[in-house]
Amino acid sequence: MTIGAVRDRSEKLGLPPGALIFVGEQKTDAVALTVSNYDKDRFEEKQADCIEDCLSCRELPSTTWIHVGGLHNPGIIESLGQCYGIHHLFLEDILNTHQRPKMEELEDGLFVVMKAFTLSDGDETSTAEQLSFILGKNYLISLQEGPSDIFEPVRIRLRSALGRIRSLGPDYLLYALMDTVVDHYFSVLEAVGERIEALEDELLTDHAQQTLPRMHRLRRELLLLKKMVWPLREVISTMLRNETGLIQQKTQFYIRDLYDHIIQVVDTLENYRELASSLLEIYLSSVSNRMNEVMKVLTIIATIFIPITFIAGVYGMNFDYMPELKWRWGYAMVWGVMIAMIVTMLGYFRKKKWL
Repeated sequence: MTIGAVRDRSEKLGLPPGALIFVGEQKTDAVALTVSNYDKDRFEEKQADCIEDCLSCRELPSTTWIHVGGLHNPGIIESLGQCYGIHHLFLEDILNTHQRPKMEELEDGLFVVMKAFTLSDGDETSTAEQLSFILGKNYLISLQEGPSDIFEPVRIRLRSALGRIRSLGPDYLLYALMDTVVDHYFSVLEAVGERIEALEDELLTDHAQQTLPRMHRLRRELLLLKKMVWPLREVISTMLRNETGLIQQKTQFYIRDLYDHIIQVVDTLENYRELASSLLEIYLSSVSNRMNEVMKVLTIIATIFIPITFIAGVYGMNFDYMPELKWRWGYAMVWGVMIAMIVTMLGYFRKKKWL
């Protein structure tokens, strides 16, 4: 949990359990309600103005999908909970956008929380938003923190009757939505991999001051991704083991495939974290090597000038009776000795491969 998350949660200090207060950053101005009802032969979709408009499909034997875009209005979430008999503690978890991914069983349904990631700022960073799902016998409710509809590919499949999605129940719809979110994980990981390669190339060619902050941002982002993706293994595993009967045997095969995808995402994250750590080590090592090269050059220069300075200091003393002071070729001899010492020392350094 980040410092901002702790600060947001402090707003609920002293309130009773189940108090419906939005905890997070408001990402959309208005809450959007989309109601879809379908079976094998038909599909209906409409934009609802209020929660009461969602009740017309509740008693139908067909599958109903209610999507809520925006969580900053606790009144809408509370009305939705009253209409579908959702416990107020689960509604509190929906409004708290800093929840850890999890799955819990309701009296007659399943409650799933996960995180979605989208690329932003020119694929340089990824932003996270919370997704909550409530699965019932003939309905699925999805609640998204932000305004972007990442489930548009699923809607297209429903409208066009592509695949088997309209012939199966809401449990398969839940799988399809979660699978779409996991597909976004792979897109984010691909962008992260490209950033790691770019940083690696930059380290080998340049030592710009902005390299280190970029590496720290990358490591923090990978840590956040791991914290949000790692618990999904347990979520998917619990979905496969649940005994509510809401997830049919046919759907379990697809959920197992989703579990394999999550394992692949986690493994890729671990590899990227190791690469990011090695990049930091390479950066620090290259900076140290560069400093050593500079110090080596300065040391060689200082070493060369030590004997020259000694000779200049000896002949700079103000004594009247120094043998070479009155000699006609004394000045030329001193220069010759100093140049010979410089050449000899440079040759020695080169022989020792210090140059």
